[in-house]
Amino acid sequence: MVRRVTFLVGVALISLAMRTPAHGVFVIDPFGIDFAEDLLPSLRVAGSAALYVVRGSERFTVTSAEISADGAEARCRVSDGRSATVRMGEGPQGSTRVSFSATPKDEFEKLGVTLLVSAKDGFYGLMERVVQGSQSLSWKPGMTAGLSLRGQVVDLYTLPTVSIYAPFFVASSGWGLWVEGSWPGTYRFGVDARGALRPTQIEIEIEGPALQLLLLPGPEPLAVVERYARITGMPLLPPRFLLGPGRWRDECWDLDSFYDRTPYDGPFNSMVVEDALMMQALGIPCSWIVVDRPWAEGTFGYGGLSFDENRFPALAEMVEWLGGRGVKTLLWIGPWVMDGERETALARGYTVQQALPYLPEAALIDFTNPDAVAWWMSLLQPLVETGIAGFKLDRGEEKPPDGQVFRGAYSDGTDYREGHNAFPLWFAHAAFDTGASFGGPEFVSIYRAGWSGMSQWTAAWGGDTDPSEWGLRSAIIALQRAAILNTPLWGSDTGGYNRRAPREVLARWLAFSAFCPIMEVGPTANLAPWSWLPDDHPGEATESGYPSGIVYDAELIAIWSLYANLHADLGEYLYRAAEAAHERGTPIVRPLIVAYPDDERFVDAFEQYLLGPDLLVRPVWERGVDRVDVLVPQGAWIDAWTGVRVLGPCTVAADAPLHRLPLFVREGSDLSLGDLTERWRDAVARTASPPDLSRWVDEVTR
Repeated sequence: MVRRVTFLVGVALISLAMRTPAHGVFVIDPFGIDFAEDLLPSLRVAGSAALYVVRGSERFTVTSAEISADGAEARCRVSDGRSATVRMGEGPQGSTRVSFSATPKDEFEKLGVTLLVSAKDGFYGLMERVVQGSQSLSWKPGMTAGLSLRGQVVDLYTLPTVSIYAPFFVASSGWGLWVEGSWPGTYRFGVDARGALRPTQIEIEIEGPALQLLLLPGPEPLAVVERYARITGMPLLPPRFLLGPGRWRDECWDLDSFYDRTPYDGPFNSMVVEDALMMQALGIPCSWIVVDRPWAEGTFGYGGLSFDENRFPALAEMVEWLGGRGVKTLLWIGPWVMDGERETALARGYTVQQALPYLPEAALIDFTNPDAVAWWMSLLQPLVETGIAGFKLDRGEEKPPDGQVFRGAYSDGTDYREGHNAFPLWFAHAAFDTGASFGGPEFVSIYRAGWSGMSQWTAAWGGDTDPSEWGLRSAIIALQRAAILNTPLWGSDTGGYNRRAPREVLARWLAFSAFCPIMEVGPTANLAPWSWLPDDHPGEATESGYPSGIVYDAELIAIWSLYANLHADLGEYLYRAAEAAHERGTPIVRPLIVAYPDDERFVDAFEQYLLGPDLLVRPVWERGVDRVDVLVPQGAWIDAWTGVRVLGPCTVAADAPLHRLPLFVREGSDLSLGDLTERWRDAVARTASPPDLSRWVDEVTR
């Protein structure tokens, strides 16, 4: 098919046909780009201010152009007298690439474009967190921002610790946009630089030498997300164990007794052993356990990269013991070295200038330097060869230099400013290569930060989310944002981080996590539901042991048991969905607006989603409720708790006592969750009384 390209200069019209894939007809001019409805519906770059240069608060617009002989380039003038160039051509996966540059350009100037869009569109992507800025804003009580970015201004600059970002978004009407590269930028959805509402306008302003866009056709949002995945890298196919329930604590002390004061003098870390024995005794499946920092002898519990025998005696044997129980072991690592390794890295020029004095003992590895990567991998080789099945990657977004206060370039010439957003991707790639070189065939990592392409190297966990109902709300949104950003394998720290969650929040979070691709339970002040404390008790487990006042909370444990078993039973269903993500880029979790873009109810419906093609999930994040509304999509659905058939589209009120998360299964699918009421009764029965650990500990000590 012939795609016609037209440059419009004043009242003169010059056009030239170009041979391209069959997407329809569009028009490009130095002031705007108009796409036919079957290519990019509801999108127009138009008006004399469509392309511009920003210097501080000043804006200079493109005013005139000369067209190249082949019609693929416009040589323009900017209102301040400098020259600019606009190029258009075919991109990958049926996309259209548009590039805009200006000469000369100061390094602190930005290049901008204004898009005219439908006032009804929702926009989804860019980041995992609810709003940009301090992550605490994403779980600020009373937060109203939801899944759609409309009304937000996003400075696309990677911040800790909820840190998956990508310069990609999709519109509900079925088109998407990806800014190539990793330079920071600003995106305004429905507002302008002064904060005035502009419902039919998007502004994008990017640092760096050029603004290069890929415009992705649909025709549906799901097709856009799949195209983006195929362009930036197909997600890895995870080992099956990662789709089973996991467990971790923030710190694991080797104590002389378990939580119930049962004496322990076995060969392995007592808290890891307690987790393994208690979960088995309570019928709570566990496929993997994370050994988190601190685990080493040196500074920060990481220096030296050799295990602290006082905290983790006989580590290799412990990994083997866990493996014999069907439990894989993952190990925490960071993107830097300390102590003697730090001195070596500095002497060899393997490091990057650090952005902050935080952890001054740590030397950040330059992952663009092949020699540095090979050396760093060699340090990790002995750890991997102990039988470790994967890494928990952390803090890759905290220390990379910002390129403004801390100036310079990486060893491959990448400017610090350009490399800030890309650094997590480099870290993930190096960790992947370490596992591929020294680990087993199922070696896998999980990571809290990311950029376009990360999912081909690692799965993800949701950062240090607040242990509150608002933190849980933000995690529900983060799951769906991550799915749109081609990060299908995602899970959160169940119960949040930094302090113990309220009991009700933990119960609801356990249920939510069961219906994420990754179910990771912990740390809750280094405790577990079997070593719980009342909400008004400030204690936590430390190197001195467990606090007094521990309560065996049978209901809370039964909720964990119910949902861990449900998650385990979903393993094959999740694996098939992971195969679809790996092969076609189809996300495992599908926001309803992505799955049903014609239903306007779903434009900002963040409180529910599809897990795979056939399971409708409505997590309960609100405290003090026992009934919630569920927006049922078109088609016939079966209430998994009651067996009642519901014909959508409609809204139903679903009972939601503490143990119940509303679930609906698509009629006619082969997915079965069993009799959930009976499964709940079974969970209550098997967790009613605390197990006698003295009967189990002989297995370890003999």
